[in-house]
Amino acid sequence: MFKKKKQDAQENEGVKMEKEAQVVHDSPQICLFDLDKSIVDSFKAAAYNCNEGSLGRLIRVPNNTRGKQHFLRLNLSSPVNLHEYDILVFNMDFYEEVEHEDYQVSLENVTGKSTYALLSEFPEKIFNPRPYSTWILSKEINEILKKESIVIIFASSKESVHYQEVEINSYENRIINQHDLDNTCFYNGFPYCHNKTGRKIKSPGKVTKITPFLLKYSNDCKYNLAFHHPKHWDNNKQVEDNNFIPLLLNNDDEIVSFYHAHSKGAVLVFPCIKDKKSFLLELFNNYLSEIFPNLFPFHGQFGWLDNGDYLLPGEAELIGEREAIEKRYLTEVEENEKAIESIKGRFRFLRDLISESGDKLVFAVEHYFKWLEFPSVVNFDETNPDVLEEDIQVDCGDKFLVVEIKGIGGTSTDKDCSQVSKIRYRRAEQRNKFDVYGLYIVNHQRYIPPETRNNPPFTDNQIKDAVLDKRGLLTTYDLYKAYFMIESGVLSKSEVRDSLFEYGRVELRPKGLISLGAPKEYFASGTVAIISLSDVCLNKGMDLYVRKNSDYKKVKIMSIKVNDQEVDEVKNGEVGIKLSRAVKKNSEFYVKEV
Repeated sequence: MFKKKKQDAQENEGVKMEKEAQVVHDSPQICLFDLDKSIVDSFKAAAYNCNEGSLGRLIRVPNNTRGKQHFLRLNLSSPVNLHEYDILVFNMDFYEEVEHEDYQVSLENVTGKSTYALLSEFPEKIFNPRPYSTWILSKEINEILKKESIVIIFASSKESVHYQEVEINSYENRIINQHDLDNTCFYNGFPYCHNKTGRKIKSPGKVTKITPFLLKYSNDCKYNLAFHHPKHWDNNKQVEDNNFIPLLLNNDDEIVSFYHAHSKGAVLVFPCIKDKKSFLLELFNNYLSEIFPNLFPFHGQFGWLDNGDYLLPGEAELIGEREAIEKRYLTEVEENEKAIESIKGRFRFLRDLISESGDKLVFAVEHYFKWLEFPSVVNFDETNPDVLEEDIQVDCGDKFLVVEIKGIGGTSTDKDCSQVSKIRYRRAEQRNKFDVYGLYIVNHQRYIPPETRNNPPFTDNQIKDAVLDKRGLLTTYDLYKAYFMIESGVLSKSEVRDSLFEYGRVELRPKGLISLGAPKEYFASGTVAIISLSDVCLNKGMDLYVRKNSDYKKVKIMSIKVNDQEVDEVKNGEVGIKLSRAVKKNSEFYVKEV
C-alpha cells in the first residue's frame, strides 16, 4: 500500500515537472506565416507563444480551353484575433501548390440571395491568392503597427496580380470589383522596390548592432528585391526618411534589407535566408529581446546583464577588442572585394575569351596575342571597319598569320571553319609569298561553362579538311587554359606562338614529352608517388609534367628513394619520388625529352 502511494507520488511529480517544462509565456504573441513546421515547433519548444498563418497556397486551376473559368474562395488563414498579436513573421518565399477542388466556391451552405468569389479564367492555370491576402491583412498590420510591435518579412520577388471579384446570385454572375495588387502591400508606406536577384551582399556604411549577425547568415542567402530609401519633403526639398535604416546592400549599393520605424511599431525586412530556423531563433533570443524588452518580458535572457552597465573584470577590454576585430573584418572584406574587382578589370580579356562574341571577343584575342609578345598584332576590324576580311593579322617577319574569330551559341559549320582559307589565299597573292597561315578561333557554346562544352568542337572531317587546306582550328577555351600553363611554367609563350601556325586542330600543350605512366600508389596526401621506370632517367631537382584529363601542371622532384635509400639519380625499376606539391590520383607523369 505504501509502495503504491510512493509510486503515485512519483508519477504526479513527473506530470508536474512535465507541465513546468511545457510552460508557454503569454508575451509576445507571435504569428508565423508560411514558415516550415520545424520552425514553428522550435519556437514552441523555446516557450514562445506562437501560432501559424498562411497567405495562401498557389491554386492549380484546369482552365484548359477558351471560355473555361472557375470561381474560387480565398485560402488565407490567420488567427481571428490577429490584432492582438505583437509580432508577425511573413515568408514571401513560399510557392506550394494545391488543386482547385478544395477551394472552389460551393453553393451548398449559402444563405441569402448571393455569395461572392474570385474569378480565375483561361488562360490562367495557376491562381495566386497571396497579393490579395496581403492586401486584406494590411488593414490589420497598419493597426498593429500603431502599438509597440514587430513585423518581419523575408522578401522574395515582387508579383502583381489582376483580381476580379464576382457576385453569384439567382439570376447572374457579375464582376463587381477589380483590383491590381502586388505581394508587397503589407502596410502603408512600404518602400518602393523592384525585382533584382543576386547573392553578393555587404554591410552599409553605417554599421548597426545586428550587422555582424546579418553578415553571418549572408553567405547562405539570396536577395530578390532592391528597395529605395523613402523620402519626404522638408523645407521645399526631398530628404531621406530617418526612420528608415538600411541593414544590407548589394554590390550596386542598393538596399536589400532594412529596418523601418513605423508609428510605434517596427518593420524588419530581410532577404531569403536559407536557414530561417537558426536565424529567427538567434534574432529573437539575442537581439529582439534586448532591443524591444517590453515585448519580451520573459525572453530577455537577462539582457540587462550584457547592456554594458554591469561589466565583469576585463570584459570592457575584450568588448573593445571584439569591436575592433569586427571593424577590421568589415574593412578587410571591403578591401578584398575591391581587390577582386580590380583583378576582374585587369584580366577582363580572359573572361571575354570564354564568354563574348563580336568586337569584344576580337579585342580579347588581340590583347592575348600582344601578351604572347608577337612582334606585330593588328586588329583588322578596328583599322579597316568597312572591309569584311580577317579579324586579326599577325606579322612575324618570316611568316604571316590571318585570324578569323567567332563567338557562337552552338558549334561551327564547315563554312565557318573554312572561311579563313579564302582570306589566306588573297593575302598570299598580295604579298607574293607563300608564308601566309590561316587560323580559325571559336568561342563555341558560349552560354554554358567551358568545361561542359563539346571539347574539341570540331568534327573529324573538319579537322582533316583543315590539315589538307593548311589552316588551323582553335578554341578560345584552349587559349584561356594556355594562359595559366604559361604562368605556371608548363608552357612558354614562344611554344604557344609556334603552335598557332600548325595545321588541323591546334593543341596548346607541352610538346616532346615522354610518358612515365600513372603512379602505382600515392602517399603523404599525394606528395609521394610510386612509379616504375624503364630506361628513363630521373634526377633529384628535375621537373615532371603531370596531366589530369586535359590539364597539365609542373612539379619538381624533391627526393628519390630506391629500396628505402635516397639516391640522386635513377633509370630503371620501382622508385618512390617526393614531389614539390600534391598530385591527384589517376594523373599521368611525363618528362621532357632531352
